[in-house]
Formats: sequence, structure tokens, C-alpha cells
Amino acid sequence: MAVKAGFIYVLIHPSDERLIKVGMTSRSPEVRLEEHNTQFDKAAGRVVEATGEDWILKEFFAVEDTYNAESAFFRRSPLTETPYALSDELLKLDDKFLNWDWVNEGLQLAKSVGVRRDTSQPPIPKPPPKRGGKWIEASLKESGLRPVKGYGNGITKVAFECPQRHVFKISGSCLARFPFCPICEPERFDSYTLRRVETCESK
Repeated sequence: MAVKAGFIYVLIHPSDERLIKVGMTSRSPEVRLEEHNTQFDKAAGRVVEATGEDWILKEFFAVEDTYNAESAFFRRSPLTETPYALSDELLKLDDKFLNWDWVNEGLQLAKSVGVRRDTSQPPIPKPPPKRGGKWIEASLKESGLRPVKGYGNGITKVAFECPQRHVFKISGSCLARFPFCPICEPERFDSYTLRRVETCESK
């Protein structure tokens, strides 16, 4: 794959101080920002559509190889140990591992990594999607959450129940990223995901 110079950029969103997006582009970061704020069929655009607020360009840096910079930033713990951590392209910061120190460390790596030695392959191979019911079941194994009828396909909303007998509807892929009850622990979710949860009557 051809080497393309460009930029690594960080977007923040007014609706949630912990919700960010880190991306790469071979074009102007300002042009890419405009796309994120208007493409409502993409993950970043859906946040704009749901909240009515645009993403803000926090910072950006020039890089020699956008693919290599992307690999240096994202192929790090804890993302490498979290199934489907980047399924919707967004990052939810926390107070432990995914914090601003972690982000800044990744930015430094991305800026300094240079050009790939082997340019025939992209540095981040695209794995097959794992949104099926078996993957969701495995992801929720130790969470105490269980489906009311079935795990679904990972995209459509289905009903789940927590140990406190709260019943709610959410897509399996979202719940796999945030394996908690949104009624018991709403602080575990970003505001965009929380708005998509449907609360049902407890059994």
C-alpha cells in the first residue's frame, strides 16, 4: 500500500468531555472535520445528528505515513485486549487506562514512527466482523447481563436484563463495548450511547 503523508488529528465533542475521535487524513484536517460533522451515516456524524452539536478540532500534527501513524496510535493496550474496541471509530476516555496521558503518548508515537519498512501491506489488517450472537455472549459472559430472548445480530436492539432485574434494549455490539446495566451504572456509558438505550418495565 502506497505511503501517504498527512495528519493525525483529535476531535472532542461538547456533549461529553470523555468522548473523542482520533483519526488520520492525507487531506486538510479542517476538511475532514466538516465531513465528520455532516456525514450522518457514519459514527461521528450520528453523534452530531443525535446531539445537535458539532465535533471540535482539538489538535493535529503532520505525519510521514498515515497508515503507520494509525497503527502506532491504535495498536496499544488496552485497545488490543478489548474486543471490538473501535467498532464505531470513537473512543471513550476513563480515569484509569484510556485517559489523556494515554492519548498524548499515542500522539507522540504516531508523530515519531516514520515510514513503514514494508509498504506492501497496511499496518492494521482488517479482521472479519465479530458481531454475531456467539461473540456477544462471550463478551458478556462475566457481566451478569443476559438476553430476554436472544443476543440478536449485534446491530438491532434487543432486550437484556441485569441482576437487579432492570430490563433495557440496546444493540449487542454496543453492550459488548459497555458491559454494564445503563440503569444501575449510567456513568459507564457515553451520552450518545446512553440516549440510544430504551428502558423497559422490570420483570
